[in-house]
Amino acid sequence: MAVSEKNVGDALTYLAQDPHPLAAARFNLTLAENFTRETYAGLFLLAEGTVKERESRADIDATMKDARTKEADCVLEYERHRSRVKAAEMLLEVWRTENANARAAERVR
Repeated sequence: MAVSEKNVGDALTYLAQDPHPLAAARFNLTLAENFTRETYAGLFLLAEGTVKERESRADIDATMKDARTKEADCVLEYERHRSRVKAAEMLLEVWRTENANARAAERVR
């Protein structure tokens, strides 16, 4: 299976995006992680009872669940772009190898 010029162009275009989607996804993940910690801290401070009771109340609060869901969505997006970067880099490596092999075959002829 040969790598097409369109595949190479698409891979290069994706890798050259600025800001890159992977960087944007990492930024969003960091914001979500910060928001989750801040949400937990706020809920913990508002809760009453022992430390364990306050932790439990903060953990089961709907706002906390929403924050964790948002964080998980950001992890999914980040990992999706990490995978796409690896795939684009592998495609380019295959293309380089194919071209090197073609040049070597031309020299042998």
